[in-house]
Amino acid sequence: MQEENKRVAIRNLQRYLRAISYFDDRIPKVGIDGVYGPETERAVRAFQQIADLPVTGTVDQVTWEALYAYYLVNQAKHDAPARISHFPRLPEDYTLEVGEQQFLVSIIQNALQELAVDYDWPVEVPLTGVYDEATAAAVRVFQDLNGLPTTGGVDRATWNALANAYNRTFAGYFPQ
Repeated sequence: MQEENKRVAIRNLQRYLRAISYFDDRIPKVGIDGVYGPETERAVRAFQQIADLPVTGTVDQVTWEALYAYYLVNQAKHDAPARISHFPRLPEDYTLEVGEQQFLVSIIQNALQELAVDYDWPVEVPLTGVYDEATAAAVRVFQDLNGLPTTGGVDRATWNALANAYNRTFAGYFPQ
């Protein structure tokens, strides 16, 4: 049991070092095998040097706490930004249709405008916040291109396809 706990601790150490190494090339990448070998020791030494700790290659409480804190800061700094879910969860069969006016319509229109670069919309989609026939026509084209029922309304399946297409196209594009 004690040996297994040690391997788990080493794997966690290796995970933290590996995650840090993706954004800090001073830390060599390590395999995650639960074995504290020369590769792990080199990465620990590199971290200790960066953190102004005694460079011993061994992990004491001070090194562990500094490494974990550095890992958490790195994760927070490099995690993908949180997404806002605008589409309502309830009612389950909710569909936006022609005539509705709300902020969600503006988001859909904006996504359709941005995706027009990749899709050949037969109509202009003005950003009005009103779900008009031009919006419904562009939604029908989008639905057809994505194998969805061409209703012209935005239900959960259409929303998810639209959000996924937008995120694939623009993820990482805008500066933070």
